[in-house]
Amino acid sequence: MVYKSINPYTGKINKTYEQINDSELENIIFSSSRAFRKWKNEPIEKRQDLLIKLADLLEIEKDFHAATITSEMGKPINQSIVEIEKSALACRYYAERADEFLKPVKQSSYAGTSIIRYDPQGIVFAIMPWNFPYWQVIRCMAPALAAGNSVLLKHASNVPQCAENIENAVINAGFPSGIFRNLLIDYDQVTTVIKSEYVRSVSLTGSNTAGIRIASLAGLNIKKLVLELGGNDAFVVFNDADLEKAAEALIYGRFQNTGQSCIASKRLFIHEQVYPEFLNLVTGRIKALSAGDPISHDTFIGPLVNESAVRKVERQVKETVEMGAEIILGGKAGIPRKGFFEPTVLINVNYDSPLAREEVFGPVLPVFSFKDYDELVCRVNQSRFGLGCSVFTSDNKLMEKLSVDIDTGTVVFNSFTKSDPALPFGGVKESGYGRELSEYGIMEFVNIKTVTVY
Repeated sequence: MVYKSINPYTGKINKTYEQINDSELENIIFSSSRAFRKWKNEPIEKRQDLLIKLADLLEIEKDFHAATITSEMGKPINQSIVEIEKSALACRYYAERADEFLKPVKQSSYAGTSIIRYDPQGIVFAIMPWNFPYWQVIRCMAPALAAGNSVLLKHASNVPQCAENIENAVINAGFPSGIFRNLLIDYDQVTTVIKSEYVRSVSLTGSNTAGIRIASLAGLNIKKLVLELGGNDAFVVFNDADLEKAAEALIYGRFQNTGQSCIASKRLFIHEQVYPEFLNLVTGRIKALSAGDPISHDTFIGPLVNESAVRKVERQVKETVEMGAEIILGGKAGIPRKGFFEPTVLINVNYDSPLAREEVFGPVLPVFSFKDYDELVCRVNQSRFGLGCSVFTSDNKLMEKLSVDIDTGTVVFNSFTKSDPALPFGGVKESGYGRELSEYGIMEFVNIKTVTVY
């Protein structure tokens, strides 16, 4: 297998990489295990200091790293820069708090003197996607390293330069040799890694198809697993909402990264009393979005990651229209050029259509109306996914009720859904299980050990 880094905008090959062989993989796994045995005994202050150095390095070199993101997966450059800045923020968050999170706790019990320890597990195997190629690696890597583990990375095959750059940044920040390694491997070799006695846990962010495969392997080998999978998040606008603020938030919530995000707002629900007004506000803003070369600072909509992604979105829109939906904006592939899909809005969408039921990775927005609370909650929760939900309302009692009734991992009021290093992130139902970020995220990578003295 040859890893190819291809620019989605130009179609040109940036760089190619050869897959490592099985012998090389076994040596890397063993070296990672040896590195872990030393690393786990280092003072936590040293681990924290190195994370600070990594954060500093990412910020100093953010233009270089952002340009790599843009050239490999097509993210508009301004958004790539924000991704690097957020990745540095995650490093700083754990650098500043890991000692507090991991401090042993005296626990009262019926069994004498008891202490709860938070010990590292061993090797964490991170399987990560292309759409946020730095952020999704670092939000796993930073807490895992802070906790004293070593990390092996299997990145998406279309972003090998991003993976290489992350590994080089870790080395240049001063982390010990072997503590973080990038693996250029195929699926069969992924199985080898998960089966290894040295690998203690797996973290995957990716498609539901990948999640099913990896969950099966992890289960067969009794390995702890964190899964962050797909989403079909709702964006809800009540009749008392600040419509201007909601419209602005929806643009970012649905169309940043050209709609290629698990937590994007993929279904818009508008209260019938403000439906025409809000729909006009939104479509006006969407029309103003600039599509073009993602390396330009004026671009907001870039190409999709590849032609296969374009064809999938095209199929989802076509089948939804065949089920009765009406396109009121956009709807075509290849505009302004090959690799693009127009920002698209559809109304009269069937609840059983692909745009209502599937995860859509592209700049497409299906619109629904609602008239009462129970109808809304039923429709929002009807999805097989449960990652996040955004709601715009000024009614505090309604916020309290919705925070209980909406069946997702995150509910956000009066903004779009986004992750934050200080808050746990993850989903329910087919969006996965386990949590990333915050104190809860680092706990996924430790052995919560009970020590009792009688």
